[in-house]
Amino acid sequence: MNKNSLYRDLTTLGTKYALNIKMNDSVKFVEWTEQNFDYVKYNPRKDYRRYGLSITSLDGGLSGKPDLDSVYDYNRENNTEWTERDFTKPTPVYEWKSLQECLEPFKEYLFRTHIIRLDTGGFFPPHRDHPDEYQFHHNSKVVFDTFRLVMPLKNCYTPGVVWIIDDKIPTQWVTGRLYYVDTAKIHTLFNTTNNPSYWLIMNVDVNEESVKKVCQLLKQR
Repeated sequence: MNKNSLYRDLTTLGTKYALNIKMNDSVKFVEWTEQNFDYVKYNPRKDYRRYGLSITSLDGGLSGKPDLDSVYDYNRENNTEWTERDFTKPTPVYEWKSLQECLEPFKEYLFRTHIIRLDTGGFFPPHRDHPDEYQFHHNSKVVFDTFRLVMPLKNCYTPGVVWIIDDKIPTQWVTGRLYYVDTAKIHTLFNTTNNPSYWLIMNVDVNEESVKKVCQLLKQR
């Protein structure tokens, strides 16, 4: 199985495209998380007004360590070798029924998964999520072994909240709809509104079955 070839198969369908998976109560889900859990700073070394809540983590807990940190920086500082593939244990956030239903098709291939909350002025500067930082910095063979699925949960509308991917602004996001996004391309995200913006981020194993599921779930219109 050539993971890089499978990843390219996903990208031939587009940089961002919708799947036939939708959470109709995504706003209620967000409100439930805010009432019951504490969001923690995402990548605490950088003051970019970003917070996260783990759906899967290293130990099933919600500390965010190290799953909401920069995995590369955490490994370098703590002499560890964690990767996206190590964060697979469901946290209490996973208990929301409609979330489980949305994750079900990819459940056995799911790695680091969380909610990102961008507060007013919050942003991700231009970056690529691939190749894996550990591989890149250690000069080993680069393998595209995960892909990203993204769901806008609350307050995710352009022009107030903007994704730019490969120097282009994608078509409007539908709240609660699951999308494939090619985050190997340079992308940025920022929130200029007066309210937080919430996004579900899923890291999925690249294999024949997971790629097949994306193709089967491709929304035609």
